[in-house]
Amino acid sequence: MKQRTQELGRIFSPFQIGYITTYIEPLDVSSNVEWALEFIADWPETEVIPVERNGAVLGVVSKQELEKLAGSAWTRFWQKDLDAYLIQAKEVIDATTHISKLTEEAVVKYKNDSSVWYIVQHRRSYLGIVSLRQMMEYINIIHSQDLARAVEIQNHLLKKSQIKDKRFNVVFFNTMAHEVGGDFFRIYQASPDRYVVCCFDVAGKNISGAMTTMALGACFSAFELFQYSGSADKMTSRVNDLLRSVNPPGIFVTAVLFYIDFGSRTIRVHNCGYSPVLIFVRNDNKISYKTSAPNMPPLGVIDNLDFSDNQIVPITKNLRICAYSDGITDMADIYGERYGEERTTELVKQMHTLPQTEVAATMKKTIEQWIGAASLADDITLVDIRFF
Repeated sequence: MKQRTQELGRIFSPFQIGYITTYIEPLDVSSNVEWALEFIADWPETEVIPVERNGAVLGVVSKQELEKLAGSAWTRFWQKDLDAYLIQAKEVIDATTHISKLTEEAVVKYKNDSSVWYIVQHRRSYLGIVSLRQMMEYINIIHSQDLARAVEIQNHLLKKSQIKDKRFNVVFFNTMAHEVGGDFFRIYQASPDRYVVCCFDVAGKNISGAMTTMALGACFSAFELFQYSGSADKMTSRVNDLLRSVNPPGIFVTAVLFYIDFGSRTIRVHNCGYSPVLIFVRNDNKISYKTSAPNMPPLGVIDNLDFSDNQIVPITKNLRICAYSDGITDMADIYGERYGEERTTELVKQMHTLPQTEVAATMKKTIEQWIGAASLADDITLVDIRFF
């Protein structure tokens, strides 16, 4: 049976019902129970046996039901043929039918009834049988494989955010609420003395958010491919134009972009609706910090951005800049209490005394201790930039 099924599967694409159809030779409905029980031995892996009358397959007989009869001589005496045990097939379908479409319709129509079986035909000839349960299990496998591939692609894009420059260092921490998510970050080197460090938070979760982050990844890959070196205002405008182009109305992206210029020893900050940025400066062996609030609307909302309120930070020794997505402030414990801005600010201040190598472990421990048995509702990203 396996060989025959595999041969049939090769005829169809993995998205057609014929690909997962199981070929089992049908029994005539007039066959007696004894013969059916003997027949079962040739098909040890099947749950049912298809039954036909005058060459037309009518439905199936449960293997489990037939095995029960093996120990009941009285029932076998009164019920000689398979008519009494026939489960009528719900539909006869063509092997080229799309599995996802058929499954969606069947789930609504039959309410996940595991006893639903289909007779599958190809070119008007009997091909085999398939159950709703088989289709649902197969769809789950396909979705899991697609999701795993999406995770692989997203992780590949995020791993590109690394630099080697003795003048500063950047550490990103990221954890997704689901397998894939809507947080994205990247470092882009526009010239030997100019870098862009940016974080994005898409107004969407899971697959929908991941689709936008992949568009952002493609955007920065294009910048690298074509060695784009436009000004801060032009680059943010380009990203904004992209998001307006690929996203439907109502989808926006909060973002913070740090344009680092070692030539002018300045950092231009474009905070587009992101969480407040914390800037730490050491003066006379004392560490002070200030908060930089959003100065622009989220990306993807309006056509022309206003850059008149640019925030510029001088690059000094031991300067540290930290930004985080609202996933950390919004994370809640089992009682629904949010972590909040105040705790987040204190956490970032405490990490100022830690080496960057300990940032990820500190973040992970903090998240685990706060949410406990609760689930993470949103993606969390934190960027820690330190200058030497």
